[in-house]
Amino acid sequence: MVVRTAIAAALSWWIATALLHSDAATLAPVGAILGAHTTPFATARKSLQRAAGIGFGFLLGVAAAASLGVNTITMLLTVLIGMYAGRLLRLGPQMHQIALTAVLVMGTAQHFGYGATRLEDNVVGVLIGTLIGLLLPAPGFTRRGGEELARLTRQISDLLTDVSGHLAAGDWAACSGQWVNRARGLSKRVESVRKAVRDAEDAIRFRPRAGRARPRINRLAEATQCLDHVGHQVRGITRGLYNLTFREGRPPALHWDQHDSHLLPEPASAPPGLDRVLADLATLLGQLADVHTLEDAPDPNLLLQLRTLLGAAETSFLRTALDQSPAYADWRVLCTAGILEDARKMIHELDPDSGPHRGAFHA
Repeated sequence: MVVRTAIAAALSWWIATALLHSDAATLAPVGAILGAHTTPFATARKSLQRAAGIGFGFLLGVAAAASLGVNTITMLLTVLIGMYAGRLLRLGPQMHQIALTAVLVMGTAQHFGYGATRLEDNVVGVLIGTLIGLLLPAPGFTRRGGEELARLTRQISDLLTDVSGHLAAGDWAACSGQWVNRARGLSKRVESVRKAVRDAEDAIRFRPRAGRARPRINRLAEATQCLDHVGHQVRGITRGLYNLTFREGRPPALHWDQHDSHLLPEPASAPPGLDRVLADLATLLGQLADVHTLEDAPDPNLLLQLRTLLGAAETSFLRTALDQSPAYADWRVLCTAGILEDARKMIHELDPDSGPHRGAFHA
């Protein structure tokens, strides 16, 4: 991206000075620099927004100066109209360009000449920046998206491993609050992974060989959606365990009296066997993290391993559910048991054959 921006700025300057003999040639590289973005498609979109803002601002500034003159009232009205027009045109980060260009045009002695020069040089920068962005190869956005997704998957797996270990040791109550915070933080990071996948989608637009990368990007997008759901369910499990450490499933009020012993939290036990369920799910997520870094769809042997791990998690889950009550083996009744219901949902989300995110596992 840095190399593309530097080349676009230098080439824009040369065209503005050597070919167009512009009086404000520095505006051309400014347009190229401000228009440069991470992907060629984003560069084109941002550059076109900037060019549209400058064009409308030029017309607004000339019209205001020619009809009403330059004074306090016209300046206020011009900025007001320009900013509102930027919102109506959905110029995004370039929303201010209409008002900014109009003010600069109104502040010069020769309104039309300056406006035309500003528009011309910015269009040069926009075109060159977009062209360079399309010609030079983009960075490995698809690879980065897969790595970001794999990293977050492993971190969720590590959290479940930690929870499982403490549940097995019986010292989980003191750690439950930290698990809730970790789960919340990991769940928020899904948005950064989703942005990396969107960048990968933008990077292949207008590319002649984009079709080769499309299947992998589709898998990453579906896998990100799957991990988003899993993250919410992990938050539900950790929050449920935290609630078990308090009377009636919630912390006492902030104003509770230290001498009211009946308000103090009482020790509670986690569902027997939950440590085994979470350990199996952690192993499954750890294996799934490696899938996200593959260029092609997972081969049948790897999918067989995932199915085997999923079967182990289902077996552990049924044993835990049946230990509570035979009725808990029916998922309709299990909806009332929040922790086990979230574990059941995770198993369903990660099923490569009958789950809702089969596109994350298959081509």
